[in-house]
Amino acid sequence: MERSQHPKTVLIMDEVDASGSQQSSRWGKRLSQIAKQEGLQVNEIALEELAERVNGDMRMALNQLQYMSLSMSVIKFDDIKQRLQSSSKDEDISPFTAVDKLFNYNAGKLRMDERIDLSMSDPDLVPLIIQENYINYRPSSAAKDDNGMKRMSLLARAAESIGDGDIINVQIRRYRQWQLSQIGSLASSIVPAALLRGQRETLEQGERNFNRFGGWLGKNSTLGKNYRLLEDLHVHLLASGEFNLGRTTLRLDNLTLMLKQLTNPLRVLPKDEAVEKVVEFMDLYSISMEDFDTIVEISKFKGHPNPLDGIQPAVKAALTRAYNKGSSSRVIRTADLITLPGMKKAPKKRVAAMLEPITDPSPEENGEEFSVNEEENMSDTEDLEDSADAEKKLQTDLESLNSKGIRVEMDLKGSGSSSGKRAPSGRGRGSSQATDKKGGRGSGSASRKKK
Repeated sequence: MERSQHPKTVLIMDEVDASGSQQSSRWGKRLSQIAKQEGLQVNEIALEELAERVNGDMRMALNQLQYMSLSMSVIKFDDIKQRLQSSSKDEDISPFTAVDKLFNYNAGKLRMDERIDLSMSDPDLVPLIIQENYINYRPSSAAKDDNGMKRMSLLARAAESIGDGDIINVQIRRYRQWQLSQIGSLASSIVPAALLRGQRETLEQGERNFNRFGGWLGKNSTLGKNYRLLEDLHVHLLASGEFNLGRTTLRLDNLTLMLKQLTNPLRVLPKDEAVEKVVEFMDLYSISMEDFDTIVEISKFKGHPNPLDGIQPAVKAALTRAYNKGSSSRVIRTADLITLPGMKKAPKKRVAAMLEPITDPSPEENGEEFSVNEEENMSDTEDLEDSADAEKKLQTDLESLNSKGIRVEMDLKGSGSSSGKRAPSGRGRGSSQATDKKGGRGSGSASRKKK
């Protein structure tokens, strides 16, 4: 077949955007032609308005015309204006605005797709704000509720739905079940708001009557901070050799007793006597001034007095001066102050493991020869390299501390000596038997006594 000299060309446009009155007029004429071919009667001015409101997106304009043609054959300017008010392109809405609309008294008129769009505008913050504020709303469906039982029933149903939303959110975040996003929004946002929509009221005197920000974010940040502080305190207590319990036991059982030992003397005893007693207790358990502040901070609870109430500022200042002054008899056992050979900084978890207490051998067994289990020593060998430079640097660090009047003891796990003192290098056992072993590598945790 002979081809035409000028073949016809088809132009396919995808996501074509345009702007300006000339472009709107051009699109409006093209839409008018399409509407006439489809049997629709549409005012040309209305079509120009449609083209301008969709920012020249031809696909979206055709979708709007097709949707409206399902229920009407004559489309007027007001019809297009009303339709576009409820479905705008790329609408940017804040989480607070979305929550206000979901809890609004007239929210029952919203279509389900509109509620899903509002809840999905920020799928992380919208559920948190709803959870923070849902108890403040007086539901319009329980207008006649003299004893408040209807409201309590709706609150219980909303709380259960929020709990279901949390379970679904775990599946989405942990196991990447993204297909559950809409059902998650339904459970965590749409259902609670539908149950309790109405007027918001304050429950506490002086509270401002607008939606509060999600308090979980601040609580979670404080939780992480307290965990870090507690971990540092736990490592220091283990390093003292006077404490051998876990972190949970420390927080639940021992912290209250330690707080009393640190604050009660400052509150009831004379200043000099109180300061001396508290500093002695701090030295015994390797508690620094930062640890002192940690114990006080973690022990604060809402509705309870401040642990430092009743302590004069002059006494607290005297305690700080006395601790900073120190003395030559102070023993610093906190292992994270010392750089171990071959390691820039010892991880806290490893330091805590190294400092776990062990049963010291009896005096008559001290002179016996020790054997090294090569299998168990392999992991420590990887961490601690037998380097002359590293040992020299450690010796320099220890001499520097000794020159400042600080005596350092490092009680490494399984070091095999009954006394608290160790060789300055913090490795091996400082005996001839240890030096005979090639390399003398590894910490005391890998050492085993020859039976």
